[in-house]
Amino acid sequence: MNPDGTDGVIRITREEATSSHVDDLLKRQRSLRGEPGVTREQGRSWYYQNWFVFMLLGLLGAALAWAILEPYFDDMEYWQGPISRVDAAPTPTTRPATDDRAVAFTELIQGTIVVREQQIYLLAGLQELRPEGGRRLLQASELTVGETIGVYLRYQGGIALGHFVVRSPPPQAPDVAKLSLADLGRRSQIAGLLLFAVVAGCIGLFIGAVDGLVCRLPRRALLCGAVGLLVGLVGGLVSSILANIVYAPLSEVALSKMREGSGVTSALGFGLQVLGRSFAWGLAGLAMGLGQGIALRSRRLLLYGLLGGIMGGLLGGLLFDPIDFMLLGADKPSAHLSRLVGFCAIGASVGGFIGLVELLARDAWLRMTQGPLAGKEFLLFKELMAVGASPRSDIYLFNDPQVAPDHALIRVVGNECDIEARDRAHGIQVNDRSVQRARLRHGDRVTIGRTVFVFQRRKG
Repeated sequence: MNPDGTDGVIRITREEATSSHVDDLLKRQRSLRGEPGVTREQGRSWYYQNWFVFMLLGLLGAALAWAILEPYFDDMEYWQGPISRVDAAPTPTTRPATDDRAVAFTELIQGTIVVREQQIYLLAGLQELRPEGGRRLLQASELTVGETIGVYLRYQGGIALGHFVVRSPPPQAPDVAKLSLADLGRRSQIAGLLLFAVVAGCIGLFIGAVDGLVCRLPRRALLCGAVGLLVGLVGGLVSSILANIVYAPLSEVALSKMREGSGVTSALGFGLQVLGRSFAWGLAGLAMGLGQGIALRSRRLLLYGLLGGIMGGLLGGLLFDPIDFMLLGADKPSAHLSRLVGFCAIGASVGGFIGLVELLARDAWLRMTQGPLAGKEFLLFKELMAVGASPRSDIYLFNDPQVAPDHALIRVVGNECDIEARDRAHGIQVNDRSVQRARLRHGDRVTIGRTVFVFQRRKG
């Protein structure tokens, strides 16, 4: 018997042994030993993970770019109107070559037609596109004067070569019908010149705005999105100039190899085409993920956006041509569908890689386990980060009446992270203990109002 009248035995009730406080202490001890999976909570919303959100928004940005560009982008010029003359006999003609010498190609022509005062040479392999989606070889002799048709053709050096014909096509929009072949070619050329800038700008807009959209911060979404759009447009224009310096000669070599037709040579040409396009989109990716880092003045986010954009652009560029030529076929009047899939692959790759780089390179972050964004991880991307109910906070806690506008401050000093309450009236809890200031360790549970986070580090 002890002097104080006790028997010296520590007794723990069943309620105390099974309380959540004991579980928290055990979890903390295990996390300090570096055991994996300790801080994982059930009910985690996987769709709030940055790599997934960035990938989805990058894809949507690329789809928007496609919707903007596609009405002005023609793989082949489309010419529609009534036939005023048909000549089913081959007509001797020439076409310009790359070295400015005229090359005869009479053997490729089966006849000519005149549509809206434009003479069109019909190739021997001319195909009719059927309304039900099929196609068949079409002879020039089957066409009749007065018949209204649409012709997909290539127009170069004043010569129009017809590849595909649509019989009884729907009426054209008046603003398109009044354009000449030269106008159509110039419009498509301008769309091609703006391709990198528009795609990079739209992807930059969505990726820059994504965090503000998820956290319901319109001001941050607008600011970061606008910066992402501007940086993407300017960077896309610059990268298109640099890319063309390298891509244009590679593309010429690749096309010449593919025209030779032999298996090995054609495969080599295709490989050069893929590598050249991958390099070009890698350069464009430089500017696609910089908006958030520039707007929030964070070197860490800037670096993640830069590395992720480059890697995503490289991967998306590698996928572009295989999607076009292998999956969707090369013999088509328009590559609009393959262009859509290719752009989306680039956008998803850039967004996914930015999120992946952040995931692999981050040092410290807070994961919300209870609250409106349960499952979202908040990267500690600068030295001082404000937490509160104010939309100006770096970590914005909305829909929580117990959170003050300027509730807490997280301070990152070297490898250490401290959290402190901004006033005594609105405190914080670390591992269910009320504190005014505390140093955070891996696995600590931080409660602010009704919102709960788990603090995590790369090294526990």
